[in-house]
Amino acid sequence: MAVDVLEKDKLNLTIKIEGYPLDLINGLRRYAMSEVPTLAVEDVVFIENSSLVYDEIVAHRLGLVPLKTPKKYLEMEDAQLMLVLDASAEDSVRTVYSGDLVPVEDKEVKPVSNEIPIIKLAPKQNIKLEAYARLGKGKKHSKYSPTSKSIVKPTPLINIKNAKTDKAKQIVDSCPRNVFEIINGNLVAKNPYACTFCEECLKVDRENLEISEKPGSYILSIESIGQLEAKDIILESASLIIKDLDEFNKGLEAL
Repeated sequence: MAVDVLEKDKLNLTIKIEGYPLDLINGLRRYAMSEVPTLAVEDVVFIENSSLVYDEIVAHRLGLVPLKTPKKYLEMEDAQLMLVLDASAEDSVRTVYSGDLVPVEDKEVKPVSNEIPIIKLAPKQNIKLEAYARLGKGKKHSKYSPTSKSIVKPTPLINIKNAKTDKAKQIVDSCPRNVFEIINGNLVAKNPYACTFCEECLKVDRENLEISEKPGSYILSIESIGQLEAKDIILESASLIIKDLDEFNKGLEAL
């Protein structure tokens, strides 16, 4: 059994997993999307809104703004934090952005990006509100899902029978994922893990190329929206699966 990191930064994690059942790996993928909790705006109290946009529409937009979620809140089922928005337009039209949503109780719980448009105010219009963020899961509403990508695929095996094939340039150009490259006149699979099995290259040259799946080997790729780091999402997924399996075991033992 082996786990190798292929790509890692704050928002992306790609790992190759060998020797573990696909069911478990797919469980990690699904838990990352639907079971790992994050903070999102759930309730909004409007103090003033003289814009042309209904309160309900503004509240919906605020709910879809991803919020940074410190790990300390992941175990707090009743976590609730307040953010305030107080904006006015003077003599010209003003766009109110997510950066205008200011945290009150915890400065770390803030929008992932300050550049998400919320509403436009005409001159002399105002909006003032209190937004309450609560912890939730993606299975309840997609606004709580911490991932924009959570996929599993088999590990590709690329066999180049003739590296000097006269169709090398066509093969390189046909691949949408830049898997192939020509080095010193030889066709090489420089980035094999990027292969998505689209078989565009095989349409060019089936005689000199073979693409197959490595048995028992899979690639799990997670992309974070920004509420949590990608590594924390996958670690929390594993922790939640273990917790749920322990509870299931206790239920079986009680039979």
